Amino acid sequence: MKIIYFVRHGETNWNKEGRYQGITDIPLNEKGLAQAVACRDALANVLFDRIISSDLSRALVTAETIRGDRHIDIVTTSGLREVNFGDWETLTIDEIEEKWPGQIFEMYRRPEKIQLPNGESFEEVGERAWAVLQAFIEAVEEDETILVTCHGGTIRTLICKLLHLPVSYSWNFSQGNTGINRIFYNGMGEDDHNILNLLNDTKHADVLDMK
Repeated sequence: MKIIYFVRHGETNWNKEGRYQGITDIPLNEKGLAQAVACRDALANVLFDRIISSDLSRALVTAETIRGDRHIDIVTTSGLREVNFGDWETLTIDEIEEKWPGQIFEMYRRPEKIQLPNGESFEEVGERAWAVLQAFIEAVEEDETILVTCHGGTIRTLICKLLHLPVSYSWNFSQGNTGINRIFYNGMGEDDHNILNLLNDTKHADVLDMK
């Protein structure tokens, strides 16, 4: 059995402002950097064998922070980038609703049916992200532990894939900044059974809000 940890990146200013950033490369803000450090501490006792990350800086810096002094190379890939929100990038929910009435809420209710204007569908995100992750998983040894750092939308589609759920369930899984998810991976065959063992653990980040 392989163990896969998925971690969403720390907070950015656009997260704070409620702006859709998608494939736009927005760096972590001060709070996001602190969240990444807290996540590192929460995972300090996990013996990671491999790390793969989205190439966007907010995910990569999160991966580098969690790695700490472990001597592990980080594989970076554009295949694990966030959903390309196209014309919605840089905009808030209210701004999107004004220009495309009803579409933002349709995306949350029926993500499998929405093609974002000049962007991607959730089906497309799931396909590209899974192609990259599947190749990575198949190349590692059995019983290895993998860290995947990327983005909320991407992680949601990958959880659906690993649990054999349609992408329509994507928004059923909360993903906070530096939320930790853990899946026990046994394969993708008909008789294989993957287990979601931990979902969106943000205790380490929640403590920062109390200080």
